[in-house]
This record gives sequence, C-alpha cells and structure tokens, in this order.
Amino acid sequence: MSPNKQYKNGMSKFSSKPPEHEAARLRENQRRHRARVKGRITELETALAVTEEKLDGALRLIEELKAEVQRLQRPQCGPGFSQERGHGRDCPGEPEAHRPEDGLHQVDIIRDDTAENRPLPSSGIEKEGIKDVSNDCAFLPPPQPGESTMTCREAFSIIKERIMPEFDLDQAREWLKPGFRRATCPGTGCRVQTHILFSFSSRASPHFTVTKQQNQSKPHDRRPTNQLPTHPNYPTQPAAMSTPYNPLGHISIGVRDYDVSKAFYTAVFATIGLHLVYDSEAVVPKNPKKIRTLGFGPDEQHELINIFEFGDDAAPPGAGFHLAFNAPTRASVVEFHAVAVGFGGTNNGLPGVRKHYGDDYFAAFVVDPDGWRLEVVCKTPVALGG
Repeated sequence: MSPNKQYKNGMSKFSSKPPEHEAARLRENQRRHRARVKGRITELETALAVTEEKLDGALRLIEELKAEVQRLQRPQCGPGFSQERGHGRDCPGEPEAHRPEDGLHQVDIIRDDTAENRPLPSSGIEKEGIKDVSNDCAFLPPPQPGESTMTCREAFSIIKERIMPEFDLDQAREWLKPGFRRATCPGTGCRVQTHILFSFSSRASPHFTVTKQQNQSKPHDRRPTNQLPTHPNYPTQPAAMSTPYNPLGHISIGVRDYDVSKAFYTAVFATIGLHLVYDSEAVVPKNPKKIRTLGFGPDEQHELINIFEFGDDAAPPGAGFHLAFNAPTRASVVEFHAVAVGFGGTNNGLPGVRKHYGDDYFAAFVVDPDGWRLEVVCKTPVALGG
C-alpha cells in the first residue's frame, strides 16, 4: 500500500481528525489572535489618552507660567517714569558713564500720587528729584552670576511702604551701600543685593525712634536712643532705628541626602536673597559619624534654616505643617517656584493671587525632594513694586 494512499473522506492512515476539524481549529486560533490584538490596541489607546491628558496639562502649565513671567516682566511704570527692561534681557549699547558722586543719589522710587510730591520724611529731598531711572551707576561693580538683585527703585519702595513708612532716604542708602550694583540694562537704574535689603529689614523697626517733629525742630540732631548692630559689610551704622526682639531664632529640618538638599536649597533660596552661610563639610573634618549640616540665611549672623542629614530616619511632619518665606516681588515668587520644580521639587500650587488670603497675597507652593512643604509669598501690591 502506498504511504500516501487516501482513505474515505480524505483521511490517511496517519490522520486522527477529519480536515474540517483542522479548518475549524485554524479559524478559532485566528479569532483568538484578533481578540488579543484588539485588547492590546484598547490598552494602548487608553494609555495614550492618559498620557495625552497629562501632556496637555503640562503644556497648559508651561503656558500659564510663561504668561505669568511675561506679565511680571512687563514694565509697571507710573506717570513720568521710563520703561524698565527686565533683568537679564538683551540690552543694546553700553551703559552711559556717570559721575561717581552722582551715582547713589539718583535712584527711582515708585510715585505716590497721594503724597502730592511732598518731601520724603526726614530726607529733605523732593520726590521729583530722585525718580530718574536713567542713572545706571556704571562705576559700580556689576551683579555676579547667580546673585539675586533688584532695582534700587524697588528696594526703596519696599523700605518706604513696608519696613519704615517714615524712612530716611540717606540712612537707608548708607545701609544698602555695600550691596549697590550697576544697571544690567542701560536706563534701568542701579540695583541692590536682595540679601542686604532683607538684612536691613530684619533689623529695622516699623518707625524711627526719632519722630518727625523732632526731625523738624532739630534737623541735624539724629542721636539714636537705640542703635543697630554693625553691618558685617559696612562698619558705619545708620542713624537711629530701634532693634525689635525677634523670638524666633531658626528652624531645623531633617533630610535624607545632604548633596540633593544642598543643591536644591542653594538654588531655591537664592531667588529670595538667602544664601548658604554654614556648611559642616567646609569647616569640620570629614567624619562619617558626624551629621552633615547646612545653614541658610541673609548673612552669617542671621542663620534662619538649619538642614541636617539623617538618611532614612528623616521624615517631614504630616498635614498642616509648612514653611513659608517672604519674597520681595511677584517675579521672585515665580522664580522660586520654577527653580524648585527644576531642582527636584514638586508643584503644590502655581504662582498666583490667593484672594481668600487677600487681594495682594501672591503665593506659590512646592514640596521639596524630602516631602517638606514650602510656600513663598509676596504681599506687596503691584502698584508698590510687588
């Protein structure tokens, strides 16, 4: 018998099932394959939709942040003021040279329409004489890379409106003198280091101890009843202001990784004028048994935040706790938030006005790499330089 001999119904002696069964089996396999492919396509489409939704959210966030940055960078100029270009933009031409004796006496402050251009208290200088932003103070040192500065106009406005309503311009200028920097763009006016301003505000009381009436009767008699500590960068003390007692010395937090936190907080705090003022690695010989420590503040005499590396034992507190920091301007709030997210933090609230706290409560919220909740806020109205 031939090995290929076919029997009835097309079956050979090696066949166990008829050809119809084989065809049915193939059709069933194809059906199952199509079902698996269809299921996989559904899974991929679902994942794609979720990813696209996240991408759309991220793009909206980017556009919102860009719009806010552009809005804050637009000049907020009152009547009679030159438009001020933002820090770090391209500036055509070279700064115009000015006489050194004029450099620190022609700064721009925000116009106060309610003041009727009267002389500033205790200053004897008409407001119309100090609002010129064209003096770039070219003889001053330029801002250094990474150095946080603001225009002198903003600084003096903050001093007048928030720190000392009856401030003496000459006294404030002497205190801020070590932090003065030349203009970053022609026509924008000189700048000042923000940490110098914060150091000044931390020492100054809301009012002079010498009253306005005393100043009028004895314009040259400014003997203080209470003097400020000597500024570390400028040995001459400004005239009388009382030094309020501050019961809060510093706040300490624990983190898992020294290097991560050092990079994060060095970058973030620079946006609001705080700097690394203590590093145990720089002053103490390396010892694996010692806890590595960082300290941040406006200067070495005012260390506000201590950071200790505790590894896996570090844990932030629960709901309700957060650390809030004041920023000099709304632009600083936006920069703080952007830098924090860029250095490993998590967005916990975009920059914007929180009307339930007040019409001028411009804040942002982030979570640091270890889970510590941070807030940064500027309460200065836009019209006053916020």
